[in-house]
Amino acid sequence: MNRKLHRVLDEIRRTEKKIAEWQEHLKQLKLLAEQLENQEIVKTIRSMKLDSHRMLELLEGIQEGTVSISLPAEEPETGTADGENSTGPDSHPEEMAQKTAPEREVKDDEET
Repeated sequence: MNRKLHRVLDEIRRTEKKIAEWQEHLKQLKLLAEQLENQEIVKTIRSMKLDSHRMLELLEGIQEGTVSISLPAEEPETGTADGENSTGPDSHPEEMAQKTAPEREVKDDEET
């Protein structure tokens, strides 16, 4: 067989092997990113310091789409006009959730 063709075929084989390795690496990175996102979600929900009943209501509302979550517009970190930063560490996540999450209605097929 022609030496050039043999070298090209070997290079193709090595490249395909590297591609397979990189695809596996990418798959692992995507899984890791998803796990880290899930950890961040759990951390955020737990930081709201809701009792178990209120937390369950909030999570059900999120799943059903009845809870409105508004993302704050990007504001300078200097705070609001009155000197308080509404998205800073002093804000109360539970109060923010109560303001944005309307009370859940009891559906006909649910028990009260």
